[in-house]
Amino acid sequence: MTLLLCILFFLICLFLAFMVVITPSSEGGMAAAFGGMGSETFFGTKAHQHINKFTVFLAVSFLLLAIVINRLNVSGHQAKGKGGNIEQRMKNLPPKAPTAPPGLPQPPPPAPPQK
Repeated sequence: MTLLLCILFFLICLFLAFMVVITPSSEGGMAAAFGGMGSETFFGTKAHQHINKFTVFLAVSFLLLAIVINRLNVSGHQAKGKGGNIEQRMKNLPPKAPTAPPGLPQPPPPAPPQK
């Protein structure tokens, strides 16, 4: 299920990027700066409304899918025993012996405590 959601998430990412690129600007651009206000009717006169609605839909879908995929991954890791915060996981690690950088002799082991 997570794989299907990830594929859908990827497709939504592509569509969202495409929709942002083709969204017509609200300003006139260079034409307005020099006085010539050409009309851009490549997608039709009301197309910008539909493009904006679809872009908002894709953006909301992007956010919701990101949250759902994150929750599924977190719950999957907790079910496998990999969950918990970083502090709890660090406490469960075995202590590491000190090591010297490569090329230098290893330090001697610590002396046993004297009574």
